Amino acid sequence: MENQEKQGIKLIFSYENKSCAIRVLNPHESIKFTLEKVKEEARSIPDKLWILPEMDNGGNRIKYYFGRMNEDGKSEILKEKSNTGEEQSLFDYKVKEGDKLIIIKKTIAG
Repeated sequence: MENQEKQGIKLIFSYENKSCAIRVLNPHESIKFTLEKVKEEARSIPDKLWILPEMDNGGNRIKYYFGRMNEDGKSEILKEKSNTGEEQSLFDYKVKEGDKLIIIKKTIAG
């Protein structure tokens, strides 16, 4: 079928001055799973997306998070788990088609 409805939602991800539209097939999947999928996609086409290394030059691990600007203009990290330890999804954060998310990089020393 040609006019088959596209699955998922298209989001704009920004990282280091570069924004790209990526379709998230299932916004109900855990944030951890979705982040892994975005990192996989970035590794397969780094010239179109980004280079997201697992380690920095000093051998420290790098962890990535999704973030966004809230209504107050402050950035908020979309946590992988709730305060009660439940896996969170983009759906839990009410992320919808066309929303802009930021990929945040944190280096974990040691």
